[in-house]
Amino acid sequence: MDLYYNILSPPSRAILLLGEALHLKFNLISLDVHRKDYVNAEFKKINPQHTVPTLVVDGVAICEPGAILIYLAEQYAPAGSTYYPPDPLRRAIVNQRLLFECGTLYKCIFVYYSPVVLERAVPVETDRQKLDEAVAVLDGILHHSAFVAGDCLTVADYSLVCTVSMLVLLKFELAPYAAVRRWYERCKEVIAGYTELTQRAVTMFQKWMEQENGANPRSA
Repeated sequence: MDLYYNILSPPSRAILLLGEALHLKFNLISLDVHRKDYVNAEFKKINPQHTVPTLVVDGVAICEPGAILIYLAEQYAPAGSTYYPPDPLRRAIVNQRLLFECGTLYKCIFVYYSPVVLERAVPVETDRQKLDEAVAVLDGILHHSAFVAGDCLTVADYSLVCTVSMLVLLKFELAPYAAVRRWYERCKEVIAGYTELTQRAVTMFQKWMEQENGANPRSA
């Protein structure tokens, strides 16, 4: 399996972590932001959306992280695993959490922080309010369960914890969200390889920001 990824991408890290849990060996192909590997013609042939992560299995490209996580869990998780539970109702809850991650939480983070990080722009207050609301929704989800789709670790936790790690990196204040903080610490303990992989991402992000600052005259 070819995995096109970038370690700075939270969804890419979610795939890598689930792969580690399932003892999978990917053929890793890192796409470089500065070389604009995402938009070259070769990669667009593989994935017209030119997004990461992209998993290629027997010539077929899967290019949404939730779909990749579900495929890996269905194909490779051992019998009785909770990563993607067999019960249709529990799966629906996992699916909803995955959709919440990509359609709401991740989107709110991207909209609020991208101008700040990439353009050194002034944050937009309404975008911050939407982000706060999204984190509050996650906090509400976690009030009565250990993990985001119940009391067992699922692929939805892999997806959401990597996205929340981006908030931590960007110094978002999680203090008002006690349930999110408890869950985040719990995931750090039970997801193998999480701390090491996240630290690698932090280091790369810092180097990336240094490069961006050097290239941007407004950063002086």
